[in-house]
Amino acid sequence: MNQRPTVADLVHPIAVALGGNWRPTPVFHGVRELDHAAILTHRSNRQLHLSERFDDPGHLHIRGLYPATDYEFRRGELDSVRVATGEAAEAIAALISGEFIDAHRDVHRRVKEHNSQQARTRQHVEERARDIAARLPGTRTRIDGVSAYLCIDLEPGTVRIGIEGDAVNIVLNDAPQIIADAVVFAVSRFLPHIQTPKGECGHLADEFTP
Repeated sequence: MNQRPTVADLVHPIAVALGGNWRPTPVFHGVRELDHAAILTHRSNRQLHLSERFDDPGHLHIRGLYPATDYEFRRGELDSVRVATGEAAEAIAALISGEFIDAHRDVHRRVKEHNSQQARTRQHVEERARDIAARLPGTRTRIDGVSAYLCIDLEPGTVRIGIEGDAVNIVLNDAPQIIADAVVFAVSRFLPHIQTPKGECGHLADEFTP
């Protein structure tokens, strides 16, 4: 009885059949190379993961790999390809090329664009939060991704400033209205690109805790 080829056996001839843009990469568990999993890496650094699952022996599962992200994948964007390991490498490569590579490239591009936008937003939020904190002595600051939270203890009350992307929210607890109005005015002066509508004032709430 012929022994079934392993994923490690298949990945190199599949890479060859896909053309010169893909190279096979082994997968390790510690220092041990796995024979049931491998990676195909494109010269653009896109990657496909190939594996034979323990609950589906005799079949190769191919899925796209993506950078770490909080991108919200849509229906179908994480689909995989399933094919028998007994198929010829050329047939598997044709299936990948015909059903998978273009879709993976498009999703990979969207993920990278999302990550780049998130990185710009994080930098913008951090700079904005540090600018406000530098101008308001005693401010406690917590930065969490694309959000930042600043808290100022007053006598009486507290001021909490939340920055979420391009939005700035000011929340006051047990603070006089005159302080609320002063904080709104002051923060809007620190952020000249933010327009404070005429008559806008602080409001009393407890919407978040830094």
